[in-house]
Amino acid sequence: MEKEQFVEVVKKLRAMVKSDEHAKCTCPKEKCEWHGKCFECVLIHRVNASHVPNCLQPILENKIREIAKTAELMVYPKEKTPGEYWDYVNEVCPKVD
Repeated sequence: MEKEQFVEVVKKLRAMVKSDEHAKCTCPKEKCEWHGKCFECVLIHRVNASHVPNCLQPILENKIREIAKTAELMVYPKEKTPGEYWDYVNEVCPKVD
């Protein structure tokens, strides 16, 4: 990629970030304390390194599925945390702002 092309890519990325087109949190865990707070969510997942945030899992699943096809392996979805767990967290340990 040439420098001029790179500048155009950066301009497009800046315009995307400024727009509200992709601002909605895509995580299905709407009861999560960090739902819609992407910076905090990614920080928590990065530091704990236990798993990838839900919003990024489809990207990885598609890539891994393609790799798995080559090795003739099967990929199974991970079980999601039940919403009742967040209800319980909010009951016994409510967030204090």
